[in-house]
Amino acid sequence: MATQRPQQPQQAGSGPRPRILRIGVLLAGKLVEERLIRERTPVSIGQSMKNTFSIPIEGLPLEFTLFALDESRYSLRFLSKMDGRLSDAGGQVNTLDALKTKGAHNHGDYYQVALTDSARGKLSLGDLTILFQFVTEPPRQPKPMLPASVRGTFADRFDPQLSVIMGASIIAHFAIVIIALIGDVEKKGGIMETAYEATFNQDEYALDQDKPKVKPEAGEGAGSAAGPKKEEPKVQAPPKVVQNNPGPPSQGRPTENNKPTVSEEQGARLAELLTAGESADGKVNGDLSKRQPGGTLKQQAEDVKADGGKVAIGNPNGGKTRPGTTSGPGGSSGTKIDAPGGIASAGDGKKGETGPVGRITVGRPQTSDQSTLTADAVLAKINSAYMGGIQRCYKTYLNKDATAAGRVVLTLPINQSGRVVGGSASGFAGEVDGCISGLMGLWTFPPPKEKDDPKTSTEVQFQVTLQLLPT
Repeated sequence: MATQRPQQPQQAGSGPRPRILRIGVLLAGKLVEERLIRERTPVSIGQSMKNTFSIPIEGLPLEFTLFALDESRYSLRFLSKMDGRLSDAGGQVNTLDALKTKGAHNHGDYYQVALTDSARGKLSLGDLTILFQFVTEPPRQPKPMLPASVRGTFADRFDPQLSVIMGASIIAHFAIVIIALIGDVEKKGGIMETAYEATFNQDEYALDQDKPKVKPEAGEGAGSAAGPKKEEPKVQAPPKVVQNNPGPPSQGRPTENNKPTVSEEQGARLAELLTAGESADGKVNGDLSKRQPGGTLKQQAEDVKADGGKVAIGNPNGGKTRPGTTSGPGGSSGTKIDAPGGIASAGDGKKGETGPVGRITVGRPQTSDQSTLTADAVLAKINSAYMGGIQRCYKTYLNKDATAAGRVVLTLPINQSGRVVGGSASGFAGEVDGCISGLMGLWTFPPPKEKDDPKTSTEVQFQVTLQLLPT
């Protein structure tokens, strides 16, 4: 008899692999993306970058949950305008139109039907085709890595010769810096003060405090025998200033040889000559003395008359002004600007002719993406920074058609760095739309971040409507 081998116990956790969702996206019959949804999470499609599958086609909403998750079971959601078929348990195939009448729940904008782990199907919307099925999860492939013998160690990444050169260079630089600092500390005042003292010669002043010798008067000898000698008050001589760097005599500095000597009488006489003139009687009654502080205008006028002068108020021509000028309380006001031969005013010239100017109003930007970049920030940036370029595009077209009016729809896809990538303008004349689209390639906005996690960058899309009206 053949002996049976004992069965080995099954390893813990080695049960059957779970079935996961496999989805393929086709555009115009070509496969553009295929993905395995290993984690049990909802699957969404739409034009927004936040969806699981971002598909920019017309007729598809910005964000739509295609496979919803309800208690770890998937449910298919499809729009009323979608076409396709679904094969569920038992191999029975139903079209979406048949599921709308039986088996699917109507939720207004979409229908929902529960799926089993053996379901598969096909959905179509225009050029978009979505294929899905549940398959057994394949094992995860390990990340490819080089063998340890090829990778080497961390020390193998450094060149020994280069490391020695860099270490010696760093040590030499630090040694030079330390020596310079130590030498600078030992010197008094540092490098700046040493350079200043070597450049400029400072003046030195010395005070000569020698007491002056007082000569005794003629009667001192006789007075000494009669009584005690009175102490004379000590007279302190003014300090003598000595400069070690005097300038040359040509600079006007007084020296011992060219110092002027003026007596007190000559100084008083010079002051009288500067402030007054002598009259016939030898008294000082000049013009400056009559204009000393405290004197009144009436008194001064009477003094001038007494000396034989003539007093008149106004100009010597009898108050008349020169031809071509106007006079006021303060004198002549000068030539009139608008008089013949005068200066023409700046507003006399003709204004330059201008073409028709359009008026542009910006509607509030619309978006379904939640980020830190708000619609108010986008609207403010367009009005403040980019409205001038839009005005130029519209004004150029108004020179051809002065009655052109309409609406322009701007599509602003903003990437993680805040730049507009792939922006477009449509709805108006092709010339204006192309001009605005060319400008949008240079537009930038604050980088958008996730609203729930401000540290994570994201991509958003705004839609802005411009109303163009001629004025």
